[in-house]
Amino acid sequence: MKLAKRLLLVGAVAAATAGLSIVPAEARANTAAGCWTFGNTTSFGTYGGQVCDSRHIMGWVKDTKADGYCVFLRVHYPNGYHDGPWACPKNVTKNWDWWAPQGISSVSIEKVYAP
Repeated sequence: MKLAKRLLLVGAVAAATAGLSIVPAEARANTAAGCWTFGNTTSFGTYGGQVCDSRHIMGWVKDTKADGYCVFLRVHYPNGYHDGPWACPKNVTKNWDWWAPQGISSVSIEKVYAP
């Protein structure tokens, strides 16, 4: 299990430096409530929350680096993706409560340059 987490973290760091999305390394299902949780920390931000009923996201994202970038959550579903509110500058946290038009397959943290 520890090796798998390390490999996911290495992949997440490589994706972040390449400007790609990061699939959360931590995801846990709660089948009784029809929910799964997500969360992780990257070099530029941290995030967490849960997805319930396959379409409802309740999450947060925090900018942890003073680098001129804003961070945000992105939900991925079969026919696209949708972005949450931007958190910036450093130490700002944004919450997001949203219903997707289709079942959410994954959640990632993204960053965008915002001078």
